[in-house]
Amino acid sequence: MTKPEALRSAFPRFRWPEFSETKLPRYNVAPAQTVLGVRNDGRDMVEPMVWGIRGRINVRAESLASWRRPIRRRCIEFADGFYEWRDRRPYYYTLRSGEPFAFAGLWDPLDGEACCDIVTCRPNALVAPVHDRMPVILEPENVDLWLAPEPLPPDVAGSILYPFDAEKMAVREVSARVNNANYDYADVLADAELRLL
Repeated sequence: MTKPEALRSAFPRFRWPEFSETKLPRYNVAPAQTVLGVRNDGRDMVEPMVWGIRGRINVRAESLASWRRPIRRRCIEFADGFYEWRDRRPYYYTLRSGEPFAFAGLWDPLDGEACCDIVTCRPNALVAPVHDRMPVILEPENVDLWLAPEPLPPDVAGSILYPFDAEKMAVREVSARVNNANYDYADVLADAELRLL
């Protein structure tokens, strides 16, 4: 995850906390660790959230679109890249612009705080050679809809939970050190060759 200043600049509408207790930037975030996100509770407050809801770290967009009830507890999580693996070789996906973005997620209460998961969808053409799923990166114009406090009908949710445009993304193979969930240092991204679609 990127530096605090870049996050504030990319998402100025949110209320940002002091970052003294949140280690940024992050280079390797694993389930059960803390991410920064915003719940759809109307506060627009950026806060730490634990990645994982009762053992679930991802939820399929197709599953949400088929729900018979409105989707209530929605959130976003901030990132400026994500990893996918093929044959234990890690690949790092970013936007070509290098800017931070927002994953679509769901949240649930956790001892007065919140835990979250990430919505996934079918892969775009850049991710497909490596993995059969990818996280949903919300288009900027859909962030407000996803964070609206009101319950969201499943068909509306399904209309915005789609693969991000591959031509706006880049990928590079990175160090296998990222396979160690406790290794959170910048050199996991060193000497990686950038590739575009």
